[in-house]
Amino acid sequence: MQKTPSVDIVITWVDGNDPELSKKRQKYMANTVARDAGSATRFANNDEIYFCIASVLKYMPYCGTIYIVTDNQQPEWLEQFTAQHICAKDKIKVIDHRTLFLGYENNLPTFNSLSIETMLWNIPGLADRFIYLNDDVFINSTSQISDCFIDDKVIIYGQWKSNFLIKIKYLFRKFLYEKMGKQQQPKFTTAQMLSADMIGLKRYYALHHRPHFMKTEVLQDYFKQYPDVLLQQIRFKFRYFEQFLPVGLANHLSIQQNKAILKPDEQVAYVKPSDDITEFLTALKNDAIKYGCIQSLDLMTESKQALIRNAMIDKFGEFLPKELKSKVA
Repeated sequence: MQKTPSVDIVITWVDGNDPELSKKRQKYMANTVARDAGSATRFANNDEIYFCIASVLKYMPYCGTIYIVTDNQQPEWLEQFTAQHICAKDKIKVIDHRTLFLGYENNLPTFNSLSIETMLWNIPGLADRFIYLNDDVFINSTSQISDCFIDDKVIIYGQWKSNFLIKIKYLFRKFLYEKMGKQQQPKFTTAQMLSADMIGLKRYYALHHRPHFMKTEVLQDYFKQYPDVLLQQIRFKFRYFEQFLPVGLANHLSIQQNKAILKPDEQVAYVKPSDDITEFLTALKNDAIKYGCIQSLDLMTESKQALIRNAMIDKFGEFLPKELKSKVA
């Protein structure tokens, strides 16, 4: 019987509470860095990484290696997944930025999620098919490979949106920056639009906070053909308003190459600081909802944080390090 090709997991993570990293970040920050690009919540660590890993181990039994991409850091209790026999010793591997940017080291250090995501194809030994998650994203119920890939095609969940208005606003903001020096905030929708516009598409397939299904060769081949695009993208140490969304570029290239299956967006168990968390807590128990995202847990009230943490521990308890459960108890 033919062996099913592996599907790896890639999770980007940073411990913003690390004083050494904070010191390094401050060294490179300048008045020219957009406010949102350098905000502390972008680098906050509130143990979401453990929920993310636990959810993958519980609900994606088919996954291969889990790669954690970090900047000379490691989650404090990462080794407990092995020590407590939650997973095999070689299941989880830490990939340092120096490894990720091998051949492009002159762009380090970087504190830019878009630059980091642009280089994921460069992880040594990464399977041709992989699932990319931010550390605040988790798997909410049992997942099948067919939810992510069918044969050589990626499945993309979202909806088409026109570039037109977003591009007009982007060009105006670019004019303000070039003519008046007014710093512009990087925007997720703009980065998505640019990822379509740069390859000649008049509309973009809008994405939301969820796992992204990718093929290593798509961006690898594109940047081999257009190396200057890669160098321009990864030179920014903080998010910049002219950068494109790497996942968006990979998706749009896959669509152009007829290597994608498009599906309408699905409900996600999503919560942000301003939300009433009741709906989120209910969604955690709904097996029809496959994925979830806890955005900016550090900015929530202590009572909200406690309720969410306890709910996540109840959901993933046997797949979590004991130390985390003791910390919250």
